[in-house]
Amino acid sequence: MAYFGMQYQILFHDTMAYGSHHHMANFKFQNVARETLLFGTQANGQGDWQEQLKDVLVLTREAYSLNLAPVALGGKVAILLTYEEPTLCTVRLCFRVIDQRGEPVSCGYQTMIVIHKETHEMVPAPPLVTPFLNSQSDLSLLERLKDPSFAARTMLGSREVKHIFPESIRRLGESIANSPRQTAYPKIVDETLNEFSF
Repeated sequence: MAYFGMQYQILFHDTMAYGSHHHMANFKFQNVARETLLFGTQANGQGDWQEQLKDVLVLTREAYSLNLAPVALGGKVAILLTYEEPTLCTVRLCFRVIDQRGEPVSCGYQTMIVIHKETHEMVPAPPLVTPFLNSQSDLSLLERLKDPSFAARTMLGSREVKHIFPESIRRLGESIANSPRQTAYPKIVDETLNEFSF
């Protein structure tokens, strides 16, 4: 299974008075990964996302984060993104955040919807939102956790963390979090560190 993975370093404005990252930074991790995949990587091979979004709004209908551990100022984390339960007009983005020791920091999800700017009716997602939803593609980012789903497992809390963060995913996260600057670029990668061109 492939993941969209990227490294993030904890900066001063991400921290609380105690010196560790603020709990709201876990939502920042989600948003940084989401926006990087959709807009920063030109993952769909086009730079025309402004044209694709001119008549629609992409909204976050719900968001959740299960916060598991603090990260100190200057520490780095890996953010792993997958998708689940896509429909014509919605998709859920699933997030795993792992520190430099391979320990879970947080996990969570965002359910995104697409609506028309004028009618506010739900409409099909533009191509930039959907390139990784083909289960037959090497670039598929579809989540493997199905029953219960990734989102359901995060709501069940810490007893399900071992299923969300098996050893192979923790090692992948550790590798991305510790990547030197020249290889710390956003990428699609599987649990054996095979990187896919996109």
